[in-house]
Amino acid sequence: MKKCFLAIFVLAAISATASLADAQEVSRFRNTYIVKKKNDPANNDSTGSGTMLGKNYMAALNPKPMEGFADWCRTNHVFDNLDAALTIGTGGFGFELATPVTQWTRVRAGVEWIPSFHLPLSFDISSFNNDGVSNDISHIQEMVYDMTGLEMDEEVKMTAQPKMLNFKFLVDVFPFQENRHWHFTAGFYVGSSVAGRAENKRSQMTTLVALNLYNRAYDYFMSVEDIYDVPLGGGNYLDPDQVLELQEKFKEYGRVGIHIGDFKDGKPYMMEPSKDGYVRAKAKTNIFKPYLGFGYSGALDDMKKWNVGVEAGLLFWGGAPQVILHDGVNMNKDLINVRGKVGDYLNFMKAVPVYPLVNFKISYSFF
Repeated sequence: MKKCFLAIFVLAAISATASLADAQEVSRFRNTYIVKKKNDPANNDSTGSGTMLGKNYMAALNPKPMEGFADWCRTNHVFDNLDAALTIGTGGFGFELATPVTQWTRVRAGVEWIPSFHLPLSFDISSFNNDGVSNDISHIQEMVYDMTGLEMDEEVKMTAQPKMLNFKFLVDVFPFQENRHWHFTAGFYVGSSVAGRAENKRSQMTTLVALNLYNRAYDYFMSVEDIYDVPLGGGNYLDPDQVLELQEKFKEYGRVGIHIGDFKDGKPYMMEPSKDGYVRAKAKTNIFKPYLGFGYSGALDDMKKWNVGVEAGLLFWGGAPQVILHDGVNMNKDLINVRGKVGDYLNFMKAVPVYPLVNFKISYSFF
């Protein structure tokens, strides 16, 4: 019996201790989250106990962490503003978004593109033999017409089509906190490696096909060793005297092509159409292009919602663009004395290993 009473006593003590702890927790909860309002006629709580829920309790039921984060952003000038801007300049048309990340810096991201437009180009068709290059191809034109019925022009007309599309990510630094109009910028552009293309006009297809046919006939007759074995088809053979006559003409006239320029060893480079009858070229740059620049901006209204600015800088596109022809010849590295407007464009690109960017923009601040 003593042991039984002793066990009952221990259980009662444990229960009392637990009840006391619960009472203390409830008291702490009431002191923290419940506000007593005794004898307050304005207290209309449904419990009738003269109490009402406190602010801490309501906050616990409805936490709003984003408000705290927003307050922190406003205090530290991080993502507390968002600007959208339209740009125009040497980089083409653009759109960008900007937001501050510290009191001193801002990040921008967007795109810039140059819409397609056409630049006319033309190259003279020339002949080439041991005597050199000749621009007089009248005798070849007559020969081609007699052989094929095709008319060959004296020049090939082409169209160049510059085209640039880049994504940009930039970081602006405001060194003068008392004058936040000025900023310096560093970042990069990422886009297609092809900055432009050139191709012959469709109207030139007849001339280019005729040019290929002539050169194929030239190669064939200049390689004939047995003048008595030149088949015409159906068991017939070309008269040996005619074979000799054609060989003499081809030797005198030479091959034909487009004299773009000269190889570095002085030998003329004669561009010939591809097998499908086209002449093509493409200008290539690096895909990743670092950028450095500076800019100035100012508000248009008192609320500073609308702003205008100008920015200038250099885009490091990996040296002068490499102009690659359809036959694999690199005009920058393999050729000298490039002729016509193409030579002027090429010399300009060689003189500008970096691309100058000057942009004007108008922006709107959302908050």
